[in-house]
Amino acid sequence: MPSFRYLILGGGMVAGYAAQAMAERGLAAGDLAIVSADSALPYERPPLSKGFLAGKDTEASVFISDAAFYREHGIELRIGATVIGIDLGAKRLHTSGGEAIGFESLLIATGAQPRTFNVPGAEQANIHYLRSLDDSRSIKARIPAVRQALVIGGGFIGMEVAAVLAQQGVATTLAFPEQRVWARFFTPEMSAFFQRYYRERGVTLAAGERVTAFEPGQGERQAVAITASGRRLPADLVVAGIGVRPVTGLFEQSGLVLDNGIVVNEYLETNVPGVYAAGDVAHYRDVLFEKTRRVEHWDNAVEQGKHAARLLLGERVPFVHVPYFFSDDFDLSYELWGDTADAERVVYRGDVTTSSFSAWWLAGTRLLAAFAMNRPDDERDAAQRWIADRTPVDAGRVQNDQRPLEEP
Repeated sequence: MPSFRYLILGGGMVAGYAAQAMAERGLAAGDLAIVSADSALPYERPPLSKGFLAGKDTEASVFISDAAFYREHGIELRIGATVIGIDLGAKRLHTSGGEAIGFESLLIATGAQPRTFNVPGAEQANIHYLRSLDDSRSIKARIPAVRQALVIGGGFIGMEVAAVLAQQGVATTLAFPEQRVWARFFTPEMSAFFQRYYRERGVTLAAGERVTAFEPGQGERQAVAITASGRRLPADLVVAGIGVRPVTGLFEQSGLVLDNGIVVNEYLETNVPGVYAAGDVAHYRDVLFEKTRRVEHWDNAVEQGKHAARLLLGERVPFVHVPYFFSDDFDLSYELWGDTADAERVVYRGDVTTSSFSAWWLAGTRLLAAFAMNRPDDERDAAQRWIADRTPVDAGRVQNDQRPLEEP
């Protein structure tokens, strides 16, 4: 039975960046193995709904490291390997191919999988979900033949895919059950700006529409989404971005504590010694906000992957990080830091009806979250620092665009 000092289960961004960080710290050849059901090397996910989907990024460019990197550092790659059993007591995994793989320390990075529709007609072939490189390849291949597309979901995946399709000349409808786009994070004023921006670029918005069924359309590959209001939305291509759920099925009888993911502490440690979890699957203790959370975005996977590498190599320090998110829609790029959940008020800097503004969520004088789009670097820098340091913030000063954020 092959056995490794360190084993990473999952081949996504956590694995790719953890491998890089361990190699930089003098990882010995043969000490690390990555076991992944994916058929590709560890890759970046953001381009799958942005540059790669739009044809701007090549497939090679999405890989975190090329195959030579893993060979040069003696990292064993077991891609296309599905793990069907795990025995944490005996410290071994069992694959569908009948192989047992041992480990001393395990980093679980199984990520998340898309939520899918459980409604009549949802099995139709032209209903796509976007999570993997294969998913993005499949959607990308369809675009040249598509005249009408339906994107379901008003979050960042839905918004990004709708923007890409519209820029490819596809008549695109963006449908979502909420009354405004990305209501979970955007303020009403922010949603209003983005909705106007999308409409001006040809995207049809169907707000407040919950899909209850799909029916075959007139064409061979057309589908019609039926909503609760009775609206019929036909499309040659349907892409659904309706959320994800952590991949934890393998661990239900393993002894790990599960609760909206794998529960870990501020050191990314599970309740089983020598077993860690990171990325989309990890429900971790956020020491900055004094709460537990599970984050489904690139930056969290990258930073937890790097941090887990240090933990595996013996540097036991807590994971302290300001939650961060970024997105690209049409020619807009924006960033969001922190947690808006407990905010008492929001103030804006700049004009929220234009493509250059920032938003600041406050509880008293504490800055909880900030959004910036086409804003000066001093605002971006201050946002991250003030959230991390709990710097008292003067809302009036922030709101006054004519005054510097900080005294010289």
